[in-house]
Amino acid sequence: MEELKASNEELQAINEELRSTSEELESSKEELQSVNEELTTANAEMQARIEDTAKANDDLHNVIASSEMATVFVDKEMRVKRFTPNATAIFNLIDSDLGRSLFHITHTLRYPTLADDVRQSFQSLRLTEREIQSEAGRWYLMRLLPYRTADDHIDGAVITLIDITDRHEAEEAARAGERRLRLVAQSTKDYAIVIQDSAGTIVSWNAGAERIFGYSEGEVVGQNIELIYEHNDRQALRPAQERDIAAKEGRADDERWHRTKDGRRILCSGVVTPIVDTSFNGFAKILRDLTARKQREDASREALAREQAAREQALSANQLKDEVIAVLSHELKHPLNLIGVKAEMLPRLPEVRHLPAVWDAAASIRHAVRSQAQIIDDLLDLSQIQTGKLALEVSRVDLAALIADIADTCEEDAHARGVALQVEVADEPAITLADPVRCEQILWNLLSNAMKFTDSGGRVEVRLSRDGRMLRLEVTDSGQGIEPATLPYIFDTFRQTPRGRSRGGLGIGLALVRQLVEMHGGHVKAESEGPGHGTRMTVWLPAMEDERGQLRDAIGKHRTIAGLHILLVEDDAETATSLTALLELEGARVRTAGDGLEALRMLAEEPVDAVVSDIGMPHMDGYELMRKIRSDPAVSGVRAIALTGRNRHDEVRAAHEAGFNAHLAKPLEFQQLLDELGALTPGGRSAAGRCSPQ
Repeated sequence: MEELKASNEELQAINEELRSTSEELESSKEELQSVNEELTTANAEMQARIEDTAKANDDLHNVIASSEMATVFVDKEMRVKRFTPNATAIFNLIDSDLGRSLFHITHTLRYPTLADDVRQSFQSLRLTEREIQSEAGRWYLMRLLPYRTADDHIDGAVITLIDITDRHEAEEAARAGERRLRLVAQSTKDYAIVIQDSAGTIVSWNAGAERIFGYSEGEVVGQNIELIYEHNDRQALRPAQERDIAAKEGRADDERWHRTKDGRRILCSGVVTPIVDTSFNGFAKILRDLTARKQREDASREALAREQAAREQALSANQLKDEVIAVLSHELKHPLNLIGVKAEMLPRLPEVRHLPAVWDAAASIRHAVRSQAQIIDDLLDLSQIQTGKLALEVSRVDLAALIADIADTCEEDAHARGVALQVEVADEPAITLADPVRCEQILWNLLSNAMKFTDSGGRVEVRLSRDGRMLRLEVTDSGQGIEPATLPYIFDTFRQTPRGRSRGGLGIGLALVRQLVEMHGGHVKAESEGPGHGTRMTVWLPAMEDERGQLRDAIGKHRTIAGLHILLVEDDAETATSLTALLELEGARVRTAGDGLEALRMLAEEPVDAVVSDIGMPHMDGYELMRKIRSDPAVSGVRAIALTGRNRHDEVRAAHEAGFNAHLAKPLEFQQLLDELGALTPGGRSAAGRCSPQ
């Protein structure tokens, strides 16, 4: 029993030991599970790190490939450890060259000091940079950097080569351009180029500055740029102000007077620009000498002032000449008008009405008066054309009708000269856009000129035809003709031909014709086969298409004025007496007034059918008289005719604006006055008058 008890106790002790062992095993199992979990976590972390390393390796390969850099990794013994694909074109590397010394491998670089630079890099542990050229002419930036491990251990070196050929060529071009610019700046003599530092001290002085200012470079380098400025500009700190403006705005322009070495004042145009560089900060001032140009401009300005003064004097003289010609025209036409009125009155006198000699004498006087009046008008018009004061008042003009009217007027004169006048015009209208008064003047000059130089028994032919878009007017005579040497100058002002001197005249008729034709956009031509073979004058004027159904104005001719009550306003007593007698011979009842005030008084006393008034009168001219008449309701409807020695467009317009119904020029064509007054007789009375420039 004791042994059994002892065995039982031993068994119990063993059982307790087993139980203790089992508990220890459970604890060990738990520890193993914990270690397993830690290993799993570490494995995951290692896998993540491997993936990150792979991504970093991929990124590194992509960066190297995209940068196109040639990179070679070597150890301390310069054995090749790794290289990029781009390095194979420079070092002739292949995969089997790993582990070989880089010095034993050929390359295309002109780099004999490669080994020395590697040793120096290992010793200094600093970056080494070189610009190296290859055998093919390419340029590379070589960077040699020691390979440093994570534990700060030098385990070799990294050699990187970057292709900088384009940059190197650009830098070389820039340096060459800079050298050329520096050479140009130093050698140019037309511009002064002065380099100054930020305080204004001169550091560079080119040949142009030496030529312009007289200082050599050795004399001015180190001195302040105020040396070349005027005293007042130095006191006003102009040099410093220019530098401040250039620094703020990028440039400073100026034009001012400077001083040279010998004390001369010169005008220079300059610009100051800032210079910002790693090696220098300052300003460049470029100047150009404008003194000679200034002197030329001053001389030109003085010449222009003299020319303007001369032009103003000439204009004043021309204006004075125009006024003198206008006054002379008026003064010459006044006696011509009196002569014309007397000539009209002479054959109407009962005592001599039956004498043919009186009629012939009156006709000759009237013809002479018309010729002299035409010369005066031509001279006045030519003066206006030459001074640019003649203005055209264009309208639709039927040249065919105008030629027929003028030919009818000239028929009597042609018959008296014994000249046959033949007119050939088409039946349909020949319309041109022109000034009717000037067209009549052109035709009248050509016809009168042709008849003047055609002897008795000769002929004058007038033809009007179409020539494309132009109307062609030909006036041909069988007269004296023109010498070939004179023919090119026939239209020159005051240029008389031998035949012109023999027949009188001033040589202005044909000159006026050419001027008027050219003002209308046409041209004129003279033709002659020589003396004794006649002359042909041809005028071309632009044609217009006629509008069908257009009515022509028609004023009846030779209408009687018997029974009309007329008020004649004329300050010249002799002219008034003669014209009164002439009108009374036609059956009119005439009252005369010596001035405008007397005319107004007479109109207030007794109304009249028509007022015939001179324009140039003392105290009150004809324009003012007519304005007062039109403002009086009692007499505002009376027909009024203006008489004046001036026949310019502005005066015709002024007469119309003042209220006149018609405008007649002196010397008076009595038949025109009769035509105007005849419109008031029964059967011809008109409520609306016209202002005729005749």
